[in-house]
Amino acid sequence: MGHKTPKDTGNVMTSPEPVYQQIENFVFHAEKILAVIRQNTADGIAADHHLVKLLNLQDTIDMLRHNDKNFRALADANLIGVGFADPNGNITYINDEMLRMTGYARADFETGRINWEECLAPEFRPAKGTLTQHLMKQGVISTHKWAFIRPDGGRTPFLGAAAPMKSDADSHVIIALDLTQVREAENRKWKSDQRLRMAADSLDIGVFEWNLSKNTAFWENEQMYAIFGRTREQGPLNFSDFVEQSLYYRDRCDFLEAFSKARQPGNIFGYSCRVQQQGRHNPVWIEITGKFYNNHLDSSLCMIGLVKDISQQKQYEHSIVQINEVLEQRAQERTARIRNQADRLRVLANRLGQVEQKERKRLAGVLHDHIQPLVVGARMQIWEILRKNEIDAAHETARKIENIMAETLAELRSLTVDLSPSAILNDGLMGGMNWLGNYMENKFNFKVEVFAKNEIDPISENTCYLLFQCIKELLLNAVKYSGEEHARIAIERAKDHKICIIVSDNGKGFDLDQVTGTQQNMTSLGLFSIEERLKDIGGRMVMESAPGQGATFTLIAPAGEKHENNYPFMDRRKSDNKHIPRISTRIPKDRIGILIVDDHKLLREGLTGLLQMETDFEVVGEAADAPTAVELAENLLPDVVIMDVNLGETNGMEATRQILSKDPDIKIIALSMHSDKKVIKEMYKAGASIFLNKSIPSDDLVTKIRETLSAD
Repeated sequence: MGHKTPKDTGNVMTSPEPVYQQIENFVFHAEKILAVIRQNTADGIAADHHLVKLLNLQDTIDMLRHNDKNFRALADANLIGVGFADPNGNITYINDEMLRMTGYARADFETGRINWEECLAPEFRPAKGTLTQHLMKQGVISTHKWAFIRPDGGRTPFLGAAAPMKSDADSHVIIALDLTQVREAENRKWKSDQRLRMAADSLDIGVFEWNLSKNTAFWENEQMYAIFGRTREQGPLNFSDFVEQSLYYRDRCDFLEAFSKARQPGNIFGYSCRVQQQGRHNPVWIEITGKFYNNHLDSSLCMIGLVKDISQQKQYEHSIVQINEVLEQRAQERTARIRNQADRLRVLANRLGQVEQKERKRLAGVLHDHIQPLVVGARMQIWEILRKNEIDAAHETARKIENIMAETLAELRSLTVDLSPSAILNDGLMGGMNWLGNYMENKFNFKVEVFAKNEIDPISENTCYLLFQCIKELLLNAVKYSGEEHARIAIERAKDHKICIIVSDNGKGFDLDQVTGTQQNMTSLGLFSIEERLKDIGGRMVMESAPGQGATFTLIAPAGEKHENNYPFMDRRKSDNKHIPRISTRIPKDRIGILIVDDHKLLREGLTGLLQMETDFEVVGEAADAPTAVELAENLLPDVVIMDVNLGETNGMEATRQILSKDPDIKIIALSMHSDKKVIKEMYKAGASIFLNKSIPSDDLVTKIRETLSAD
């Protein structure tokens, strides 16, 4: 690169007018750029620094117009880069600021190594010719944003201009203002804008700016267009267009009122409203948040803000309101049902108290009108025996007493069955259903058919008695209100260990709404009582009926797991196989040994006194429970055991099995107040020789004992 030494410094400064013009033009453009930078960048310090330089430079220009000798002082002040060059672009004068920007040292200038066109970045060089040639033709190179490539490979962006010297046609001046700090500020602003835009896009938030004074708008990101349903070709909506074209008409007045109240610089505005998108029938809910401020360039009132689509949030809020309304309605309905239920329970409790009192009176009447007269009559007959000392008269009186006691037993037996049927105790729920069928037919001439689809027992004792009472109450209602003489009971044990019972008739039926409503008649209270009792054990009742179409009641209750034992109320343990029947070593004797087993002491004493009157009978022992009976039978070796069926935890069936497993020669005579076929069958299955009712006459009992022994 060649070097051209300046001819004379004085010659350079003799006619500086073109330089003044170019410097003034450069300063004008630089001030405009820096004004924009100050408005849009956060790096205000860098912008102010360059502005100070330019202002100082303007003062220097004014000074140069009066004293051209100070031009070199301008260059040496290093406010901007200044250089002179020959027609080939070789630098003939350069100040320190221009050296710094190009990256060269003063020694490089002195050796003529600096050519300002070659220092430019390649993209700023013309495709044809040189910049100096363009300068000679055009007379000036206006202000441009260029960049120097430094020897170290770095770049220095600058704002530059060039003009020829009138006093020296072979020379031109180049001035440059370093834009490095401005570019860095722009980069920082761009990165900040990018981060803000990315954050807004990730949150589905639109960013906008309204100039309210000029009625213009700027939309920062795509989300704004998506929220308002517009394209970039349609452009953003200014404030007036937003109000007239987009804001939902029902929200317009309230929005404008809130907006006008907040329309002051520094105020924050926030509002939720609806906007109407193009081509969409339903409006979209949005939330606008912004801040008012004055633009410092022209003092116009602006608002910068964010917009978020909250339609989904509003839908959630609406759904929550609906759910709350539904829950409140259900709570009110449930509260009403609970109140109604409480009222019915109070009435039911009152009715139950009345029923209990009525039942007490009935039992008292039975005892007073039937049992007590019978007992009194028996006592009178006994007194008659005491007064008369005649054998024949005593026998006749004894027969009367016997008849009275038989009638008394019959009354007591009937009362016992009404209170707790033994069929349930001995034969489970199916036994209770069969007994109930006979009871309804005998007492009310009401026929009941019972169907069982499978083996339903065992069922827990409480559940069994509860179901029995519920079914009995349903059948009694059918007798009273159905007008029918026939009903059906279908029973099934489901796989989920539940018992399902269907009670139906083809009678008059009833209105379900009336029964389940507030009418407090005895029928509805009875059904309500059944429902409540079933709920207490985890069951339920389903009613189906209509006037003239009969009635069907489905009872569902937990039955428990099924076991091999079909009769859970009785201890039917299998005999221990380890007990091997032994051969009797009983020594023949002239009297029959008898063991009496019964849990009632008076009955044991009565039987003992009766049998001891026979010369060939000998009562060898008495037992009140099964374990004692088994032990005495093994030790006393009786010929006959008179066995009661109900002995508490271990019943007469099990005691019979255990006794016979040790001595099969003993004869077991079952004696019971009950006459259920299932109980009789089980007693015979256990090994009893004969089954007798406790009401059997004494002579017949003696005869049966002898017949049992002689049967061998």
